[in-house]
Amino acid sequence: TTSTMASFTSVLATCLLLSILVGSSAFSASTWKNDAALVQSYTLYDNERQILGCCDEVRPSTKTRDDDEEEDEVEMFFATTKRYFMFPTSGGDDKLLQIRQTSFGCGRLGATVWPSAIALASLLAGDKYRSSIQGKRVLELGSGCGLPTLTAKEVCGSQVLATDYWEGREGLIVGNRLVPKELFGVNLAYNVGCEPQNLDWHDELSVFSVSTNFKPDIIVGSDLVYYPDDTEPLLQTLDILLKNGGGGQSMLLILPLPPTAEREALPDFRRRLESGVGDKDVVMDELEMIIRSASTDEEEIHNFLRIRI
Repeated sequence: TTSTMASFTSVLATCLLLSILVGSSAFSASTWKNDAALVQSYTLYDNERQILGCCDEVRPSTKTRDDDEEEDEVEMFFATTKRYFMFPTSGGDDKLLQIRQTSFGCGRLGATVWPSAIALASLLAGDKYRSSIQGKRVLELGSGCGLPTLTAKEVCGSQVLATDYWEGREGLIVGNRLVPKELFGVNLAYNVGCEPQNLDWHDELSVFSVSTNFKPDIIVGSDLVYYPDDTEPLLQTLDILLKNGGGGQSMLLILPLPPTAEREALPDFRRRLESGVGDKDVVMDELEMIIRSASTDEEEIHNFLRIRI
């Protein structure tokens, strides 16, 4: 409809304004790299032990974009922390991405950067995906703190739309769902430098509106499967986005696996994906990410299910 298109055009305009006002959450490595302290490194492997992507988490000692910023509403009402991730780029100059985490009281399950989000971001920034999504329209489901969206935007050169679900949307029906507070959306916008979309998987009209207006070439998401009640709406959301998206109409999901993560709805979701999404076939395989601490040199292993169309 005309009103829907006007609303979406407003979102894109706000995205541009935010980019101008708050700047980018990305920095060139050349200005800080020699003084940054390594916190831990992340390396993502496929089942043949080929490296698919990697990044470093660092603690820069030089000035970053937020040092002179006034405290915003999120910081006034909730505790926040900053994390910094360094990704290699095709140009040879590493890119530093800043992410602000908030408290559980604000963001609920989307308050922190989960390992699966780091795995997805590393995969997008890796050689295989980085060039293939350059200039493409990338929509992230369940963005949380927005690291994959920011990576697609700043490292891969993609057009992006971060989506999640939080209070403040007209007609919001919470029920038993653990829904973030309204300021969660403010924090997500701060991180990605672009206005996110409040998207409820349980609202088909809302999903259809986003799919037809943004027309994503690729749908990405990480750690999306928590509760059985969300399985059917998520599958329906993926089907709508793939049918009404852009030319590529592809999908890349990263979901955590036991023993490091237990997700109640994952077994059923995985079983139902075996028959595909709509008329599209699904390819699934398992990946491994090794997290190595810089201070202790200890390693932590996380396993993920990669789902592709």
